[in-house]
Amino acid sequence: MSLGREVVRNSTIDAEIAALETEAEELATRNIEISELKTAMQTESFIEREARLKLGMKKPGETVVVVQDDVQQQEPLTDDAYDPLGYVMGMEESREVVANPTKWWYYFFDKTTFDQINSYE
Repeated sequence: MSLGREVVRNSTIDAEIAALETEAEELATRNIEISELKTAMQTESFIEREARLKLGMKKPGETVVVVQDDVQQQEPLTDDAYDPLGYVMGMEESREVVANPTKWWYYFFDKTTFDQINSYE
């Protein structure tokens, strides 16, 4: 009985050791990446690039040019954009979206209202 317990205990310990070794390898790799990043961040070119991009700095004698995209502002959609053929509703009537469960309720209990809702959609 005790031999069985020791075998199970040894297998769980071996599994824990394997998991910890894998974690140690991952941490060592991450440590190397962080060291490389630290070295790169200490270079003059990296500091200059970050100062230009994030702080908007420039060297003496340089001219900064900012290029912006043309952003067209969209106008609000008119009544004709919603209903170009004029079949649905006039401007004075509201265009509320009816929830799907409500449509089912009308489908089963008030067929005329359901037909009216569907004719507007």
